[in-house]
Amino acid sequence: MTDELGNIRAMEPIRQTAVTDRDDFVYQVKWDGVRIMAGITNGRVCLLNKKGRERTLQYPELQKLPGLLQADRAILDGEIVVMKNDRPHFPAVMQRDRAQLPNTIKLLAQTLPIEYMVFDLLSLNNQDLRKLPLLERVAKLEKVFADQAQLHHVPCFLQGSSLLAAVQEAGMEGIVAKRKNSAYHPARQHNDWFKIKCSQSQKCMVGGYTLHGQKVNSLLLGVYRDDQLCYIGKAANGLREEHWQTLSRELPALETKRSPFAGPVPKEAHFIEPRLAVLVEFLEWTEAMQLRFPVIQAFITANAADCRI
Repeated sequence: MTDELGNIRAMEPIRQTAVTDRDDFVYQVKWDGVRIMAGITNGRVCLLNKKGRERTLQYPELQKLPGLLQADRAILDGEIVVMKNDRPHFPAVMQRDRAQLPNTIKLLAQTLPIEYMVFDLLSLNNQDLRKLPLLERVAKLEKVFADQAQLHHVPCFLQGSSLLAAVQEAGMEGIVAKRKNSAYHPARQHNDWFKIKCSQSQKCMVGGYTLHGQKVNSLLLGVYRDDQLCYIGKAANGLREEHWQTLSRELPALETKRSPFAGPVPKEAHFIEPRLAVLVEFLEWTEAMQLRFPVIQAFITANAADCRI
């Protein structure tokens, strides 16, 4: 099964900025986690991420899959998430995904339990289903298992605009629009699938800045994790010119030689004591746990407890 699963790569959606309700599409919640292909055969489970890298050891809970499926052999496509406060928590699932030592993996399986959100069935009992229309694959998937334990089937909805509004209100990542009759196109983006993402927000501490000449042109952002300030990227958008002028006058007087951040930061960084806080809107977390497309919304009053993930 490792070899068989190794030949399958994930189909990727194309990014789209807005959703349009269409009769030839269905819509699913986009779960903020780690894309995982699961191959089940002879009571064994092999897990690969979307890049084809093995993740079987990182998620020992999914060795339960053979007992939860009404099939001897199958290949599933889905997203592994860790839930906190009833929402997927990407930093937590990245802790699970990066764990290497057996004792660490065993501990995290207890403290950060995963859920496997399955949205596609690519193979069933040696039958390759990838050329079947999406809705036929989904129907077969629904027959293979019912939601139980850590295994969940991702439902399809007919109205994308309503689903996106609900997802946005819940503070989740976004939705995926999928053509009803689409085949599964592995290892490529295809216009049968589209992803529409919600913006997210995060309270951050400012631990430094960069300069262009004598002018501050970006702020270095951090959040606390395990009592360490972790660098999550720099933000250069969202502030007006008068804000940058004020920062250029004030921040150099607060400069310190020692970095307040745990881990590497840009070489051109200037550091300050982390007392200034900002509210940042961003698109998503990267796998390196940095903010993608951060935009500063406001300066806020906040402390370390507020700026935490």
